[in-house]
Amino acid sequence: MKNLRALPALLLGLSSLLVGCIGENEDVVFVEPRIEAPTVDVKVGVLGATLTGSFKLTLVLGPRASGPSTVQIGAVAITDAPNQQSLVSGLSLVSTTPFPVTVQPDSEVTIDFELDKIIPEGTVDTLCLPAGIRIAGTLQDSLQVGATSVASDVFNPTGCM
Repeated sequence: MKNLRALPALLLGLSSLLVGCIGENEDVVFVEPRIEAPTVDVKVGVLGATLTGSFKLTLVLGPRASGPSTVQIGAVAITDAPNQQSLVSGLSLVSTTPFPVTVQPDSEVTIDFELDKIIPEGTVDTLCLPAGIRIAGTLQDSLQVGATSVASDVFNPTGCM
């Protein structure tokens, strides 16, 4: 009888171990995007200012998704730190993978991007504020209606004086 009293505590301990085994992306039924490793370099020259940079777009889809998702990238811009105002839009992007991209359930796809843009010289001051900037955009996930927004963490561009 003494061993039976310990049974509820043992079962509770085992159930907490099992819950801890569920994967991080278990509940991701729509594509979950992340912008990682953003870089932007600002160069002011005789003919104006140029902006170059890169970032990685990671797309995650969990095992409970209803099927694969076809992802199309929308507009990408450089925004202010609070991600409320676009500072530079119409970025020219080159990716390592052609779009649309298919993301299978229980998988992750990472795409490298390079960006390039000639900008008005007056924009340089706004980009170089100490608060920092973000790379932000939208994408369309075929598993849901409407666009999904994504933004990088705040970072500071190089080349600012």
